[in-house]
Amino acid sequence: MTEILTQDNIPLRYVIRGTGPTIVFVLGYAMTLDEWPGKLISTLASSFRVIVYNHRGVSGAMNPSVTFTIPQGARDLHDLVTQLADGPVHIVGYSMGGSIGLEYAIRYPDYVDRLVLISSDCGGSECIPREDRITEEMGRELPDIHAYLERAGRLLLTESYRNEHPDPMSWFVDHGDVADPRSVMQQYDALATWEGVYSELHLINRPVLVITGDRDIVTPSQNSTILANAIPGAGLVVVEETAHGIIFQEPVTVGEIISRFLKKSGNNQGHVV
Repeated sequence: MTEILTQDNIPLRYVIRGTGPTIVFVLGYAMTLDEWPGKLISTLASSFRVIVYNHRGVSGAMNPSVTFTIPQGARDLHDLVTQLADGPVHIVGYSMGGSIGLEYAIRYPDYVDRLVLISSDCGGSECIPREDRITEEMGRELPDIHAYLERAGRLLLTESYRNEHPDPMSWFVDHGDVADPRSVMQQYDALATWEGVYSELHLINRPVLVITGDRDIVTPSQNSTILANAIPGAGLVVVEETAHGIIFQEPVTVGEIISRFLKKSGNNQGHVV
């Protein structure tokens, strides 16, 4: 197992694939690094050095004095970047990882080359909240893996996708270790208490691309419009007939969108695909 240590000596497991400019992928809520879709990572690893890593606590190692929060996630990300990269890196944040990516771009702008936000929001009172029933469902403990799969399908995938792929075991084919339940609860609380960064979005001076699915019920897609409008020069891509789990529904499409943006001079223009 390959790990770096944070400033408070918490191990963060990581994996590196490919060579080229460095991309760091930042996990969403309750995920482990093994859950990134293989097709997404391989699409980018053909041209980039891709780093995926676990948030603190995911593997079970915790510091009782340092609770996971969104700003703490940005500090941990900085520990990883400074130990594994020689200069500015591309950051790709998915869902909660987008929140951490925003905090990172504001706190450590000199370490960011480009920023990609997938299924993300700005936090705070300015974001469009999900329905209460969705939040309650996300925090509920379930009896077995089949129940977790069924819930993840309902929350992350469109109904049409589930109908086309009736076997739940085909929805999330890349997996490994399960996140420690204590870390998941800390992440749940971190999202609930994050004050957000809307008032600071205008300070981001790096190229930014925002990607969303038009059927997202976990982070309503209007949030991506808010981000794109508030971040100077940001581009917006809306992928039709996809939901919050856009990276699972269309991993190759998302990988190609990211690759084009990172290789292109200037910012991406918003469009629908």
